[in-house]
Amino acid sequence: MQTVNWSQPVDALKLESHHADIWRISLDLEPDTVKGFESTLSAEESHRAAKFQFPADHDRYVIAHGFLRNVLARYLGGNPSHFKFSVNSYGKPSLKGHDLEFNLTHSADFALVALTRNRKIGVDVERIRSGISAHVIARQYFSKAEVAELESIPLELRERAFFVGWTRKEAYIKAQGMGLSLGLDSFDISITPDEPAILHATRPNPEEAAKWTLLSFPVDPLYEAAVSVDGKDIEFRFWDWK
Repeated sequence: MQTVNWSQPVDALKLESHHADIWRISLDLEPDTVKGFESTLSAEESHRAAKFQFPADHDRYVIAHGFLRNVLARYLGGNPSHFKFSVNSYGKPSLKGHDLEFNLTHSADFALVALTRNRKIGVDVERIRSGISAHVIARQYFSKAEVAELESIPLELRERAFFVGWTRKEAYIKAQGMGLSLGLDSFDISITPDEPAILHATRPNPEEAAKWTLLSFPVDPLYEAAVSVDGKDIEFRFWDWK
């Protein structure tokens, strides 16, 4: 896993074509901050938030989606509440009339937003959960090559390896914007912890694999996270929302 420096953002952020910016936020915030984020949501987002049974789930949804709007406003200017999203046939959102590509993910106490210009991008974060049947789940959702790699990893590392693999696969799928219509076994990624993230193979088009950059990065010791970007020679920048 690459060592990264989570920095405080500068006032004027410029996103060049070779940049990929990753933002991190804690979903445990003061009530006034939650209300501030909630005031920026669309009517549809507010309606979805109201459906959550438990207050903690409601607040996490509000923070994550308000956070996305806040981050977009840092690059595009304007009022965060004015952004209007459209979704493709697989449910991936975008902003009409802008070349900014973005992706949101959240798990337990953290949310991440990843952004590029004119490049597909996907990001995923997962809290590491102990006691899961990693090998059984991997056999259902990983490719044959990935399952073989998992079986070669020492037992004490397999649980973490599963989450390393899961976040890398999710990041690539989300970047493609095709949902689960892109089969989880239609590509092979590396899953060994602390080894470089590699997109080994893509099917049916083998040339696709060489076009992508895949990166695992630290968010918190109890989490795994990964980002996938269409292109090479990407400069990743990591920002902490405060």
